[in-house]
Amino acid sequence: MTTYTVDTNLSPVSFWAQPRQVHLDAFKWLRENQPVIWNDPPGSLDPNLDNAKGFWSITKYAHIKEISCNPKVFSSADGIFIDDFPQLESMLSFVVSDPPRHTNFRNIVSAAFTQKNIKKMEERNTAIVRSVIDKCASLGEGDLCQLITKEVPGRIFASYFGITDEDEIKYVMDLAEQFGAWSDPEFAHIGSPLQVFADASSRLSEIALRHAEERRKNPSEDLMSWVAQAQYEGQRMTVEEVGVFFALLAGAVNDPTRHSAAHMLWLFAQHPDQLAYLMADFDNRAEDAINECLRVEPPVMHFRRTATVDYELGGQTIKAGDKVVMWYLSSNRDADVFDRPDEFDIRRPVKQNPHQAFGGGGVHYCLGSMLAKQMLRAQLWEVHTRLKNLEVGERTIMVSNFLNGVMKMPGKWTPEKR
Repeated sequence: MTTYTVDTNLSPVSFWAQPRQVHLDAFKWLRENQPVIWNDPPGSLDPNLDNAKGFWSITKYAHIKEISCNPKVFSSADGIFIDDFPQLESMLSFVVSDPPRHTNFRNIVSAAFTQKNIKKMEERNTAIVRSVIDKCASLGEGDLCQLITKEVPGRIFASYFGITDEDEIKYVMDLAEQFGAWSDPEFAHIGSPLQVFADASSRLSEIALRHAEERRKNPSEDLMSWVAQAQYEGQRMTVEEVGVFFALLAGAVNDPTRHSAAHMLWLFAQHPDQLAYLMADFDNRAEDAINECLRVEPPVMHFRRTATVDYELGGQTIKAGDKVVMWYLSSNRDADVFDRPDEFDIRRPVKQNPHQAFGGGGVHYCLGSMLAKQMLRAQLWEVHTRLKNLEVGERTIMVSNFLNGVMKMPGKWTPEKR
C-alpha cells in the first residue's frame, strides 16, 4: 500500500506549480498539526537579493484575525508579500504603511466614496459589463478570461482613471496582469520575477502620475478626479500620492476581480444545481453566492506582516523582525469556523460565511471590496442571462504564491443572434 505524503514546504515556486489540490491538502494538514510553522526563504525572486529570509506560515482563521487586528505588533511597512521587493513596495501606496500614516491616506480616499459617486460607479460598472458581453455573445466560443473576465475589470478601471483611448486601455490591462504574475512562466521573457514586477510597476506609475496631474488641474466625473479633489480634515493627497494610489489600484482592481470572476464562472459550471437555485431568485441570493465563491476561491492567497516585537502565537515564539504570512487560501477552509469547509454551497448565509477573502479585518481590510462585489454581481447576471447553454472548460491556474489566478479558461455557448 502506497502512503501519500503531504508536501508542506510552501517556499519554492515548484510547490506552487503543482495542482491546487496539493496546496489545499498541505494547508489542511498544517491547520490540524502545525498551524504556525516556519518556512525557509522562497529563493524565487532574484539570486542577488540580500534581504530574503524565511517566514512564518499562519494557516488558522483565528490567528490571521489576531494578526490583522494588531498592526502595532504586526506591521505592513516592511512589505506585504512573502517575496522581498526592495525599494519597490514603496509604490504600493498606503497599503505598505501603518497608522497613523495609513489612517490618514485611507480617510482621504474614503472621502471620495460618497453615496452619489458610488451610485455613478455602479451604473458605469453595469454598463461596461453589458458592453463586454455585447461584443462576445455572438461568437459562440472563446477564452472566457480574454473575452470577459480580463476585459471587465480592465475597462472599469480605465473608467476610474478617465482613460478613453483604446490602445491605452489595452496597455494598462496588460501591465496590470503582469504586475501580479511575476512568477508565472508567461512573463519569464522579461527577466527574473523581481524584474517582471519592477517593469510593470514602473510603467503603471508613469501612466498614473500623468493622469493624476491632469485630473488635479482639470477634474472630471471619474474616480481619479474625486480622489485628487478629496479632503479629510483639511488634508488631501499630493499629485504624486494620487498617482501611486492609482498605480496600486490598477493591480488591486484588475487582477483580483478578474480572477474571482473566472473562478466564479467555473464553480457554477461545476454546480449547475446551485446556478439554477441562484437564478431563480437572483436579487436575494446573489450576495450569498458571491461570498461563497470568494470563500472557496479567494483571489489573493496571502498577505504578509513583519513582527515589531517578540510575540507568542499558536505555541510558537515569533521574534521581532520575523516575516509572518497569512494564508487566506487556508483560513477560508478552517473547520473551526466553516461548516463543511470544502463544500461549495451558496445557501451558506452571510452570518455563517465570514470569509477572509478581503483580509482578516483591522485597518487593512480591502477598501475596494464593495466595488469588487459590484463587478462580480453584474458579470454573474449578464453572463448567465446572455450566454445560453454555457459550457466552461478547465482552468489554467497561474503559477504564483500570491494570486489565485486563472490565466486561461475556454468556454462554449449558443451564439446570440444579432
